[in-house]
Amino acid sequence: MFDPRLILLFCLVFIGLGIFNIIMGRRRMLQARAQGQTVIWYKQIAVLTGIEYILLSAAFLLSVSLSYGWLPPALNSLVIPSYLIILLISAVLAGYVIYQGIANARKQRSSRPAQTPQRTSSVRVEESLMTPEEHAEHVRKRRERRQKAAVARRRRAGKA
Repeated sequence: MFDPRLILLFCLVFIGLGIFNIIMGRRRMLQARAQGQTVIWYKQIAVLTGIEYILLSAAFLLSVSLSYGWLPPALNSLVIPSYLIILLISAVLAGYVIYQGIANARKQRSSRPAQTPQRTSSVRVEESLMTPEEHAEHVRKRRERRQKAAVARRRRAGKA
Protein backbone atom coordinates (compact mmCIF):
# COMPACT_ATOMS: atom_id res chain seq x y z
CA MET A 1 0.00 0.00 0.00
CA PHE A 2 1.10 3.56 -0.65
CA ASP A 3 2.07 5.95 2.06
CA PRO A 4 -0.96 8.16 2.79
CA ARG A 5 1.23 11.27 2.74
CA LEU A 6 2.19 10.46 -0.84
CA ILE A 7 -1.46 10.07 -1.78
CA LEU A 8 -2.26 13.38 -0.07
CA LEU A 9 0.53 15.02 -2.05
CA PHE A 10 -0.89 13.64 -5.29
CA CYS A 11 -4.34 14.85 -4.27
CA LEU A 12 -2.98 18.35 -3.68
CA VAL A 13 -1.29 18.29 -7.08
CA PHE A 14 -4.55 17.12 -8.70
CA ILE A 15 -6.51 19.87 -6.94
CA GLY A 16 -3.94 22.43 -8.14
CA LEU A 17 -4.14 21.10 -11.70
CA GLY A 18 -7.92 21.17 -11.50
CA ILE A 19 -7.99 24.79 -10.37
CA PHE A 20 -5.44 25.72 -13.05
CA ASN A 21 -7.51 24.01 -15.78
CA ILE A 22 -10.71 25.69 -14.62
CA ILE A 23 -9.01 29.11 -14.65
CA MET A 24 -7.56 28.51 -18.12
CA GLY A 25 -10.91 27.30 -19.42
CA ARG A 26 -12.60 30.36 -17.97
CA ARG A 27 -10.04 32.61 -19.71
CA ARG A 28 -10.68 30.89 -23.03
CA MET A 29 -14.41 31.31 -22.54
CA LEU A 30 -13.98 35.02 -21.84
CA GLN A 31 -11.75 35.43 -24.90
CA ALA A 32 -14.29 33.65 -27.08
CA ARG A 33 -17.10 35.82 -25.72
CA ALA A 34 -15.02 38.92 -26.43
CA GLN A 35 -14.82 37.75 -30.06
CA GLY A 36 -18.60 37.41 -30.16
CA GLN A 37 -18.81 33.62 -29.92
CA THR A 38 -21.31 31.91 -27.68
CA VAL A 39 -19.52 29.49 -25.40
CA ILE A 40 -21.08 26.87 -23.14
CA TRP A 41 -19.04 25.83 -20.11
CA TYR A 42 -19.74 22.12 -20.47
CA LYS A 43 -18.21 22.11 -23.95
CA GLN A 44 -14.90 23.53 -22.70
CA ILE A 45 -12.48 20.64 -22.29
CA ALA A 46 -10.25 22.58 -19.89
CA VAL A 47 -13.11 23.30 -17.50
CA LEU A 48 -14.32 19.70 -17.63
CA THR A 49 -10.82 18.38 -17.08
CA GLY A 50 -10.39 20.67 -14.07
CA ILE A 51 -13.65 19.45 -12.55
CA GLU A 52 -12.61 15.87 -13.25
CA TYR A 53 -9.26 16.34 -11.51
CA ILE A 54 -10.94 17.82 -8.44
CA LEU A 55 -13.48 14.97 -8.34
CA LEU A 56 -10.73 12.37 -8.66
CA SER A 57 -8.76 13.95 -5.84
CA ALA A 58 -11.90 13.94 -3.69
CA ALA A 59 -12.37 10.24 -4.50
CA PHE A 60 -8.75 9.51 -3.58
CA LEU A 61 -9.11 11.41 -0.32
CA LEU A 62 -12.27 9.50 0.57
CA SER A 63 -10.58 6.22 -0.31
CA VAL A 64 -7.58 7.00 1.87
CA SER A 65 -9.79 8.13 4.74
CA LEU A 66 -11.70 4.85 4.53
CA SER A 67 -8.57 2.72 4.27
CA TYR A 68 -6.71 4.35 7.16
CA GLY A 69 -9.69 4.93 9.41
CA TRP A 70 -9.38 8.68 9.53
CA LEU A 71 -13.14 9.04 9.79
CA PRO A 72 -15.27 7.48 12.52
CA PRO A 73 -16.88 4.16 11.52
CA ALA A 74 -20.33 5.68 12.02
CA LEU A 75 -19.75 7.85 8.92
CA ASN A 76 -18.97 4.87 6.68
CA SER A 77 -22.65 4.60 5.73
CA LEU A 78 -22.40 8.13 4.27
CA VAL A 79 -18.83 8.09 2.99
CA ILE A 80 -18.99 4.86 0.97
CA PRO A 81 -22.01 5.85 -1.17
CA SER A 82 -20.62 9.37 -1.68
CA TYR A 83 -17.26 7.84 -2.67
CA LEU A 84 -18.96 5.61 -5.23
CA ILE A 85 -21.07 8.48 -6.57
CA ILE A 86 -18.03 10.74 -6.94
CA LEU A 87 -16.13 7.93 -8.65
CA LEU A 88 -19.03 7.29 -11.03
CA ILE A 89 -19.43 10.98 -11.84
CA SER A 90 -15.71 11.36 -12.52
CA ALA A 91 -15.78 8.29 -14.81
CA VAL A 92 -18.75 9.70 -16.76
CA LEU A 93 -17.01 13.07 -16.94
CA ALA A 94 -13.82 11.43 -18.21
CA GLY A 95 -15.81 9.69 -20.95
CA TYR A 96 -17.48 12.97 -21.89
CA VAL A 97 -14.12 14.77 -22.00
CA ILE A 98 -12.77 12.11 -24.36
CA TYR A 99 -15.90 12.32 -26.52
CA GLN A 100 -15.74 16.12 -26.59
CA GLY A 101 -12.04 16.02 -27.56
CA ILE A 102 -12.76 13.67 -30.46
CA ALA A 103 -15.74 15.77 -31.56
CA ASN A 104 -13.66 18.98 -31.45
CA ALA A 105 -10.88 17.33 -33.48
CA ARG A 106 -13.39 16.18 -36.11
CA LYS A 107 -14.97 19.61 -36.27
CA GLN A 108 -11.59 21.29 -36.72
CA ARG A 109 -10.57 18.79 -39.38
CA SER A 110 -13.81 19.24 -41.33
CA SER A 111 -13.77 23.03 -41.04
CA ARG A 112 -10.32 23.29 -42.58
CA PRO A 113 -10.36 23.64 -46.36
CA ALA A 114 -8.86 20.86 -48.42
CA GLN A 115 -5.10 21.14 -48.81
CA THR A 116 -4.98 21.91 -52.51
CA PRO A 117 -2.26 24.06 -53.96
CA GLN A 118 -3.79 27.42 -54.72
CA ARG A 119 -2.23 30.50 -56.12
CA THR A 120 -2.05 33.32 -53.68
CA SER A 121 -3.48 36.72 -54.37
CA SER A 122 0.02 38.22 -54.49
CA VAL A 123 0.88 36.00 -57.48
CA ARG A 124 -2.31 37.12 -59.22
CA VAL A 125 -1.43 40.75 -58.55
CA GLU A 126 2.07 40.22 -59.96
CA GLU A 127 0.65 38.54 -63.07
CA SER A 128 -1.85 41.33 -63.59
CA LEU A 129 0.99 43.88 -63.51
CA MET A 130 2.95 42.04 -66.24
CA THR A 131 3.07 43.19 -69.81
CA PRO A 132 1.70 40.73 -72.39
CA GLU A 133 5.25 39.71 -73.37
CA GLU A 134 6.25 39.09 -69.73
CA HIS A 135 3.05 37.13 -69.16
CA ALA A 136 3.72 34.95 -72.23
CA GLU A 137 7.28 34.30 -71.01
CA HIS A 138 5.97 33.45 -67.53
CA VAL A 139 3.44 31.00 -68.99
CA ARG A 140 6.14 29.40 -71.18
CA LYS A 141 8.48 28.91 -68.19
CA ARG A 142 5.69 27.48 -66.09
CA ARG A 143 4.79 25.03 -68.90
CA GLU A 144 8.43 23.93 -69.14
CA ARG A 145 8.64 23.38 -65.37
CA ARG A 146 5.49 21.26 -65.47
CA GLN A 147 6.78 19.21 -68.41
CA LYS A 148 10.10 18.60 -66.65
CA ALA A 149 8.27 17.56 -63.49
CA ALA A 150 6.10 15.14 -65.49
CA VAL A 151 9.19 13.61 -67.13
CA ALA A 152 10.83 13.23 -63.71
CA ARG A 153 7.70 11.53 -62.31
CA ARG A 154 7.60 9.09 -65.23
CA ARG A 155 11.32 8.39 -64.79
CA ARG A 156 10.83 7.64 -61.08
CA ALA A 157 7.90 5.38 -61.91
CA GLY A 158 10.10 3.50 -64.42
CA LYS A 159 7.99 4.38 -67.45
CA ALA A 160 10.50 6.53 -69.30
